[in-house]
Amino acid sequence: MVSGVLGETGQLLTGKSQAKRPEGGDPLDWLLPLFWAGCIFLLSTSVFSAAQTSRIIVPLLHWLMPTASHRTIVTLHAVIRKAAHVSEYAVLFLLLVRGPLRGRPVFALAICAAYAMLDEGHQMLVPSRTPALHDVALDFSGALAASLVMAVTAPAKD
Repeated sequence: MVSGVLGETGQLLTGKSQAKRPEGGDPLDWLLPLFWAGCIFLLSTSVFSAAQTSRIIVPLLHWLMPTASHRTIVTLHAVIRKAAHVSEYAVLFLLLVRGPLRGRPVFALAICAAYAMLDEGHQMLVPSRTPALHDVALDFSGALAASLVMAVTAPAKD
């Protein structure tokens, strides 16, 4: 159990010195963002191509909506795949700004944009994947949406 009192800023004061983060940050702060970037890389392989994901998503959609037309199911499969682009990069942005790039959201957005381009470049080398610039835009829109949500929900500074 942690005991202590709240300071003026609302932080818990435990009696231990509150060490400031070193200027360069802790290298371990990069662990989660790098892990997530690896997950994004894996999602860009042939294992997660549209043909492969349809083997799971399409039957699931048929089960959830047995009266839906084939066109509806195919459209929903595409929407789910595109939503994955947005959510992957929203998570990447959040991991960056809550970790190694705390206080530097513009730099985190730049890294997300660069990684989105690298990701599509990787897909150029995967025969069953189709790289597309609009996917880079979707990826970046996820990071941008996460940054806007953070900005809107951030506590007001006095």
